[in-house]
Amino acid sequence: MSVESIDYVYLETHDWTRSAAFWEGLGFRLALNLGRAGRFEPTSGGPGIFVEEVTANQALAFEVYLRVDGGMDADPAGTRSGTAISFEDSHWGTELARVRDPDGREFVLQRDKDPKPG
Repeated sequence: MSVESIDYVYLETHDWTRSAAFWEGLGFRLALNLGRAGRFEPTSGGPGIFVEEVTANQALAFEVYLRVDGGMDADPAGTRSGTAISFEDSHWGTELARVRDPDGREFVLQRDKDPKPG
């Protein structure tokens, strides 16, 4: 099992236009435009930021997605009290699992659904 990288940070916003302007003002470019959601990439490379607009009465989420290799099924020390990690299919073709660090922060593990031989 190994984490390969931070894949992206997921942020929700109540105002897509203002949020997009903020990230572009910091030098990120909109690489994937889905209307009221999109992925911003730093110009120098590295993890992106995915921003999605939600309704004004909805609490805002903030999640860190970690890219893991396809073979990760074991429990990283301290994350699930000795239980196996359970990955579930996402609607965008990956598998996701959630783990917590010793301080209770949640992280999303993301792996390719059909790992390519390599």
